Amino acid sequence: MKKTSFLAYISIIFTALIWGLSFLSIKVTIAVFPPMTLAFIRFVMASIIIGAIFKIKEKDTRLAREDRFLMVMAGFLGITVYFYFENNGVKFISASNASMIIAAIPIFTLIFEAIVFKTRLTLQQGISVLISFLGVYLIVGNTGGGSYEGESWLGYLMMFGAVFCWVAYSLITKPLFEKYSQLAIVYYQTIIGTVLFVPFVLFEKTDWHLVNGKVTLNVLFLGIFCSALAYYLYVYAMDIIGVSNSSLYLNLIPIVTVVASFLILKETVGYLQILGGILVVASVYLVNYKGSENRKETITIKDQSA
Repeated sequence: MKKTSFLAYISIIFTALIWGLSFLSIKVTIAVFPPMTLAFIRFVMASIIIGAIFKIKEKDTRLAREDRFLMVMAGFLGITVYFYFENNGVKFISASNASMIIAAIPIFTLIFEAIVFKTRLTLQQGISVLISFLGVYLIVGNTGGGSYEGESWLGYLMMFGAVFCWVAYSLITKPLFEKYSQLAIVYYQTIIGTVLFVPFVLFEKTDWHLVNGKVTLNVLFLGIFCSALAYYLYVYAMDIIGVSNSSLYLNLIPIVTVVASFLILKETVGYLQILGGILVVASVYLVNYKGSENRKETITIKDQSA
């Protein structure tokens, strides 16, 4: 294995670890910061870091006038609205269940891509969809199996809102990859998404006296590691080992979240929900396992957190 490939695999595994832990940090910080304020703070940090990297590596890249609308819509849906739903969702359900629902994004993207672009699902893809739906049903339909108190259907609705936002984001972003690098797209969408948080933040109130060292460290982790470093590492890994290989390793995210939530937050997950999570992860693995070179892929750079 070449050194660059080895570093790429290390990068994607580290990314999955970071994004898996991000759900725990959201759970801790959302108890203090309102959803949009939390997202705004972390993406301000991410904008600074990603902006610096972009200026060093692609300082001559400019956004064409005809692409501005698509880029704004992608930044709005993929960052601003997505994190409205995700942060609110994690507030009302366990971090474990939230991560397992988000893990189904590739399957929902596949379905909507087939609807929008009129592509026909293969038998393998169809089986993957059915397996994923069964997994999601087991996760959502057995909320009493875990120990998380105050679990609410509102939280699940919010998480599905996040899923559909990301699907829409993926479809909108798809044409942009023909003209811009992954880094350029992440940079422009991060800046746009961060700016569009501002109107929402003005209507939120933060109890700053509740901010302590623990909360501060988790916010820094979300901003620096989850929204900046992990994005960059994911882009690097995709460039070296490809989209399919990178996406397969992202299946580790819900596993990391479930284990870490049990060890750190003392959350437990019911057996049927664990089975549901396994089915969702297996469905994503199955849909990417064979024939990925023979179909045009949708690149989903996702803070699957994130």
